[in-house]
Amino acid sequence: MSNEPQSGLNKWENKWENIKRRGFWRFVLLRGVLGWGIPMSIFGITFEHAWKKKEQIWLIFGICLICGFAWGFWMWAGMNRLYRRRSN
Repeated sequence: MSNEPQSGLNKWENKWENIKRRGFWRFVLLRGVLGWGIPMSIFGITFEHAWKKKEQIWLIFGICLICGFAWGFWMWAGMNRLYRRRSN
């Protein structure tokens, strides 16, 4: 490995290659479900609790986790498309 500073593009490409090497499911679960779904669930549940609608807590939690999975899948697809476009 050289000691030369990497350009922003090369740094991004290397980071994406490392993420990609770890796998699709890890990315979707960590970045999508845990990174997006859980925080949004907490926000939604807190909001609903403030409005005293406690019966919808599990519904909000489930919807946010499903949306987190979809977000992770969408980000994986978009990042792969961007990576392919820039590496050609």
